[in-house]
Amino acid sequence: MKVYIFLILFALMFAACSNEKIEITSDYIINEFWNKDDEQVGANSIQVKKMKVKKDSLLNPYSDLSQAEILSKLEYDSSFIFVANIKIQPGESYKNKKIYFDKDNGFYWWTDHGNRKTKILGKLEINNWYEISNLRPYPYYIIYIDSTDTAHNFDINVANY
Repeated sequence: MKVYIFLILFALMFAACSNEKIEITSDYIINEFWNKDDEQVGANSIQVKKMKVKKDSLLNPYSDLSQAEILSKLEYDSSFIFVANIKIQPGESYKNKKIYFDKDNGFYWWTDHGNRKTKILGKLEINNWYEISNLRPYPYYIIYIDSTDTAHNFDINVANY
């Protein structure tokens, strides 16, 4: 048990010291954490889920939201859940590789049930919430696209919840 706790603490400290970044906008994602080898099972994947505020709840993305408040007031919109295995071509840089929502990236986005695929998701819609996950082991990200097309990012680390 002590070894397990030590490993978790070490991983958290390592992640905090890393100067790699994740940038999420309504148009694209840059994720410097993607695996450079690109061949591991599940490596370089992404999941995008549309979220909606639960009935009889209010959630102000401009306030200082706690993780508990975000998790308790949002639920998944099952009409928009897509996953993709990101393909990085040999010689491409991971540092600035943009994965676009509204352009063909050379791979398919699949629904979570695998029965529908598309090359282009489309720009993330304004005044909507999204969960972006699988960018790294933790945390995952809840984002809100406001009316000016600005993404407000909230890190969610369920290990702290």
